[in-house]
Amino acid sequence: MLRAAILKSSSGSPAYRPEFIIAEILFKDASKLLLAMVYRPPNTGYLNEFFQLFLEQQVHFRHSIIFGDFNADMLQHTFDSRQLNTFIIASGLYLIPFGSTHHLRNSSTLLDLCIIDDSDKLIEYGQHEVSFLSAHDLIHIKYGVRVERRPGRFITCRDWGNLNEEAFLFDISEND
Repeated sequence: MLRAAILKSSSGSPAYRPEFIIAEILFKDASKLLLAMVYRPPNTGYLNEFFQLFLEQQVHFRHSIIFGDFNADMLQHTFDSRQLNTFIIASGLYLIPFGSTHHLRNSSTLLDLCIIDDSDKLIEYGQHEVSFLSAHDLIHIKYGVRVERRPGRFITCRDWGNLNEEAFLFDISEND
């Protein structure tokens, strides 16, 4: 069984800002996952607002993943790519090493990213061209979510409602 709840999302602000959804994904018998999806329009700022909201939520989760089109070419050294790298490194996160994900006639760039909390949880990753649909590649990962199995417990408790006070006092007096 899979359940999800939206924890935070971008406001409908008319200003050019990143659009995002931060959700909690609940799996049956497994730890919960923090999943964020981001679209940042070209040449816009305000990424720090998303970063701050994500980090505030992340402290409550053992697993976290960010997918998004950040419109910052991670193959180049620009202000935007450095800002993303700084966030990833400072937060102890891991950028999946995809190749170029956006292809135009004369250029290819790495705009579509997947960032996870721990490289050891990455089982597999890949990308596929979908040129009939978009200039962007489809990216995917296989991520190891830890299963939390709780062993059954037997709990014994006293039923004080049916206490026989005389028998109790007799038992106490016999132990003196």
